[in-house]
Amino acid sequence: MGRSKYQYLVKNIGLFTLSSFATKILSALLLPLYTTFLVDEQFGSIDIIHTTVILLIPILTLSIHDGVLRFAMDQCEDKKKVFSLGMEVTVAGCVLLALLLPVYGQISFLADYKFHFLALYIVSALNSIFANFARTVDQVKLITISSIAASAVTMGLNVFLIAGPPRMGVNGYLFSMIAGSFVGCVIYFFFGRMYRYLTFRGFDRVLLKRMILYSIPLIPNYLFWWINSSLDRYCLTAITGLAATGLYALASKIPTLLNTLTSIFQQAWSISAIKEYQTEEGERFFSSIHRIFSYVMLLSTSLLVALCQYLAMFFFQGENYQAWSLIPLLALAFYYSSLNSFLGSVYTATKRTKSLFVTTAAGAGVNVAFNLLLIPFFGPYGAAIATCLSHFAVWLARSIASQKIIRIQVDYKRMIPSQALLVLQVGLMTAQTGILWSAGIFVAIFLINLSTFKQAKDFLWTRLKKRAR
Repeated sequence: MGRSKYQYLVKNIGLFTLSSFATKILSALLLPLYTTFLVDEQFGSIDIIHTTVILLIPILTLSIHDGVLRFAMDQCEDKKKVFSLGMEVTVAGCVLLALLLPVYGQISFLADYKFHFLALYIVSALNSIFANFARTVDQVKLITISSIAASAVTMGLNVFLIAGPPRMGVNGYLFSMIAGSFVGCVIYFFFGRMYRYLTFRGFDRVLLKRMILYSIPLIPNYLFWWINSSLDRYCLTAITGLAATGLYALASKIPTLLNTLTSIFQQAWSISAIKEYQTEEGERFFSSIHRIFSYVMLLSTSLLVALCQYLAMFFFQGENYQAWSLIPLLALAFYYSSLNSFLGSVYTATKRTKSLFVTTAAGAGVNVAFNLLLIPFFGPYGAAIATCLSHFAVWLARSIASQKIIRIQVDYKRMIPSQALLVLQVGLMTAQTGILWSAGIFVAIFLINLSTFKQAKDFLWTRLKKRAR
């Protein structure tokens, strides 16, 4: 049993790695195209629209896709009923947004793109529930295929519609995203044969109520998480304009590589966390995975900070290159965000979603306060600092509170000096005074955690050998 649970996690991480890296590498390679053919204001508009879609999905769907994931994983539940109820709530949310079209069509940044916005919401909401349900029926390979196909369509159309003869700008970018997500939905529904799980016999009010009671506390959690991650864009737009938002959004594309690592892991880990938290070795399993995951994210962040200026030389064109100095602060924010995601799995696995929301709310309060305080004086740097502080606050709160649920063993003797060095490295790079020092700090962090590196290497090597047999 001990062997199989680790193999199951490693297998899923491998599949999600193939999916995520294929899509993110394609996206990263197109950054020079975006910075050549889209001005800062256009990039800012795209970012605001996409961010708003992400915000609305959990609100209008009651975060039911999370309920589908959690309840379909329970052996005692009827998967068909769970999936069908989730689909009904999701479709209802799409209908509601369509009815509100005349209202949000008056909003300045949506007025010219209101139909694109509605279509993007619909395909994104459906993709969320399809992907979550696929994880519950062990169709992880399907998620990989759907994701790669959707990304290929999106990127191909981006090249043609933005750089090709149509030169459609924002319209081309949004249409590409819609088309790609639509292809993903088609693959899930028809090739994944998810239509088999749709049933309209016997509306189960009791099950729906239980699912909604689980999911609804995640709505304010998503809302506050959105504040932690995205409010800075709106504050920047209101206080300094879309050009600053565009630079900020562009700078965040590089640290998003860290988010890719987290996303890969979380998609696989969320399944294992639910399966294993009640087992006898649950705490040891959580502690082992937490130690390795924390180390990988720490070292990855430090490496990204050390190389950020050189990465910007390749990905950013012309005046956009100035965005590189925002990357270290945003990388630090992504680092704490990744740790928060792991600790959040403790709450979702144990169905304690109300407690999850409290810690996120604390971070949101920090984010709002520091955004309003710092942006007027420091512009996008103030927004980045506010984001760092909010994610740090959430991590601190969850690190303390989660121990009451599952006692995760943490090596504070290595963690505290390592994080202190990382903060120093970020400060030096942001001030544009410490490129050589930054490389030295990366080496120091590696040496401090050398034993964890050996443990991670042995762990992966052992699992890979067992898989090869």
